[in-house]
Amino acid sequence: MFDKIIFFCTVVKLGSLSKAAEEFNISVSAASRWVAELEKEMGVSLLKRSTRRVSPSQTGMHLYEKFEPLMRQAREMIEEVVSTGNDYIGLIRIASTPLFATEYLVDIISAFLIEYPKIKVKLFINPFPVDLVDEVDFSIRAQATYKGKIDLDSSDVRKRLISEPLVTVASSVYLNDHPAPQTPEDLANHRCLYSKSLVSGNKWQFFLNGKMSIYNIPNFFECDNSEILKRLALNHAGIAYLPKSLVGEDIKQGRLISILDNYMASTFDISLFYKRREHYPARLSLFKDYLIEKLEARLATKRKAESP
Repeated sequence: MFDKIIFFCTVVKLGSLSKAAEEFNISVSAASRWVAELEKEMGVSLLKRSTRRVSPSQTGMHLYEKFEPLMRQAREMIEEVVSTGNDYIGLIRIASTPLFATEYLVDIISAFLIEYPKIKVKLFINPFPVDLVDEVDFSIRAQATYKGKIDLDSSDVRKRLISEPLVTVASSVYLNDHPAPQTPEDLANHRCLYSKSLVSGNKWQFFLNGKMSIYNIPNFFECDNSEILKRLALNHAGIAYLPKSLVGEDIKQGRLISILDNYMASTFDISLFYKRREHYPARLSLFKDYLIEKLEARLATKRKAESP
């Protein structure tokens, strides 16, 4: 019976009998028979079927909610046993914001896979939060942080990887056609380029004399890719609010102009999120420590190169 319950939970999780059958490498007819046999053995109806999809009945959802955490714990214990010793094997699922993946993560994963060839990695590029455990093992997110901001209550562990100021920039061509803003209020008269995932919508935060103010900037252009926002600013499309490391060289070379320098902006943070687990697979601990160590080394080298 237990193997059929595990299959049923997979059907509920995937929302599809055929997808669950594919995952278990059985035919759809065999999958349907497994569920029917489980319903007969338990004496209850577990699935509501229609021509388009299947969904759990109230009893079926109750079974799924009770049994799925046990399946998760069993998987973690099996992974822990399999991963004991120095022979690291298994799959690591990572979701990352595009900027961090391009700048740091791909190189670190490349070195990691060479050093630990029995470990497999799935990388998902996504600027928005994803469901830890059910979808990925690690989530690397970028967000603007400012003094007094209250993080949403979460059981996830957060490790801050990078923290740097955001800067407001535009090209000299754009500023020749549009007088540079002297205060954040002046942004209302400009074309502003923003990332919703970074600053929670069209809201930019600035500090002056210890006082923080939030400004609703015009909804001119939105994109959840900082590299694209920088390209738009370089192409004279408007004013962008971006991490200093991304635009520092452009400012130094005169391709972009830093504006509103009297005001301190929010901090751009990139953080690693992962679930607290009673049985933490060895390969996940290995990757977490490897990522932090290699990233710190890269940042130290970068700071040394930038210092006068």
